[in-house]
Amino acid sequence: MLEINIDAEDKLVTVHPTGALTKEDFSELTAKVNDFINTHDVVPNLLIVAKSFPYWDSFAAMLAHAEFVKGHQKVVRKVAIVGDGFAFSILPSFADHFVSAKIRHFAGDKTEQARQWVIAEEDHPGAFELIEGLPSDVIAFKVRGTITSQDYKEMLTPLVEERLKEHDKLKVLAVFDQDFGSFTAGAMWDDARLGFMHYADFSKIAIVSDVTWIRGASKFFSPLMAAQLHVFDLNQLDDAKKWLS
Repeated sequence: MLEINIDAEDKLVTVHPTGALTKEDFSELTAKVNDFINTHDVVPNLLIVAKSFPYWDSFAAMLAHAEFVKGHQKVVRKVAIVGDGFAFSILPSFADHFVSAKIRHFAGDKTEQARQWVIAEEDHPGAFELIEGLPSDVIAFKVRGTITSQDYKEMLTPLVEERLKEHDKLKVLAVFDQDFGSFTAGAMWDDARLGFMHYADFSKIAIVSDVTWIRGASKFFSPLMAAQLHVFDLNQLDDAKKWLS
């Protein structure tokens, strides 16, 4: 079942899945979106807020969903997905290969943040926020929202290259707390590229997070890195700083 709300002023359609999705749900969604387009001569963006990962009640519902995506993915500009869980976090990266709309994931308690992003003209849902007070050979930052390729190209990569002019080796402190959302597919590629380009330029990397998949991925890739990598709990931020020193 879908609860569908229309906000004409912000050109936004908000969808709340509350149970198994039916063919009729997508017929209603299609009709309301098309009516909005015909009435206002503008295509609305979508905000999807789900407490759990939605599912279809039948094969017909799945086909209706696919038909809706096929008919609107080239005209809907932005889609924000709000929900907790690994499936929600990887969905945008998967969908980026198949749809033209920009799709971003936000944590379950970030509905307002998602709404502000989806109604904004620009696509800047996240950022690396620098943490001050550490030696200049330490690049320390908090990861906020959904990180895109833009955040690497405009901030993190130039910062690394600038610091390497002053130091032979760098250290990294990365904090992922409740403000962290996810990475886009482009951002994950830029992260890997940054790591390969500067494989031998980092001596220590401290990951501070309680996010399960961040901790797991960090430990999984740790043996492939030249740098020492250690994962800390959020309440061990001071310990992480001491370890880097």
